[in-house]
Amino acid sequence: MFETERIAGTDFAPKRLRDYLRLPFRKFEFSTPMSPAHASRVLQEVVEPPRKWGWRTSAKRGYFEGKVAGSRFKIHRIAGYQNSFLPIIEGNFRRDGRRTIVTLNMRPGWPAVPFWIGAILFLAWGSVNVDSMIAGPFAVRMAVIAMTSFIYLVASVPFAIEVRIAMKLLLELLRSGAEGSGLPA
Repeated sequence: MFETERIAGTDFAPKRLRDYLRLPFRKFEFSTPMSPAHASRVLQEVVEPPRKWGWRTSAKRGYFEGKVAGSRFKIHRIAGYQNSFLPIIEGNFRRDGRRTIVTLNMRPGWPAVPFWIGAILFLAWGSVNVDSMIAGPFAVRMAVIAMTSFIYLVASVPFAIEVRIAMKLLLELLRSGAEGSGLPA
């Protein structure tokens, strides 16, 4: 269910409808010709410090916000709009021969997940429970099932879209070249 997807090419795009319908949790792994230290510096250049109460803490204008510390990082994309299911990206760099392996875990922010799961479970239980006050006749039960599906899609589809945007940025940054890494491109 949460298997690591290896990304070989430079073009990252969900290829199937199933990619948009999966639970909003992803694991990716790809390689870069940069050294772990150089990849960390490249990522640090586009990561702003975390915000305090919604205000920017720097004038840097990066793509991401969060922390990069050595070979580990925890970031999320800076979007110009509200999205409770914006992926939190936790990752690390590790050396593998002449290349660096970048491992990423993407998940939504924890405050949104309990409400989302709670709403889905409440509606799903209400649609199957025989004595439910929510759903009586068959047509009402179908409407509740449709609402449950809609609430599921409200999280899974935007999450998949945001994963695609963040992954394209990360692949572009970390596979762009090997300047200063001591490795061939």
